[in-house]
Amino acid sequence: MFNELFGPSIRLLVLDLFLENPESLMNLREIARRVNKNPGSVSRVMPRLVKEGFLKQHKVGKVIYAYSLNTENELVKLLIDFREKLLQLYKSKTENNP
Repeated sequence: MFNELFGPSIRLLVLDLFLENPESLMNLREIARRVNKNPGSVSRVMPRLVKEGFLKQHKVGKVIYAYSLNTENELVKLLIDFREKLLQLYKSKTENNP
């Protein structure tokens, strides 16, 4: 949704994926598969999303990490709320304009 609204960005695709699935824990390959992008491209945006506090990084092996949405972050809470309001707005517009 954010990618459609603000323009193409792998970072926005990944963030939107986690906002759609706030309870999910996903590794890099799963994220890349779901956003239909190369794992190398996705791997470049992950450190920034973690550093900015949008995502949490979980070590699940010697060199393997999984990621989850940082639902404790105040900005993430606002984004979840904003996304929900946008969905309601789009839904009401499509119902009013068949």
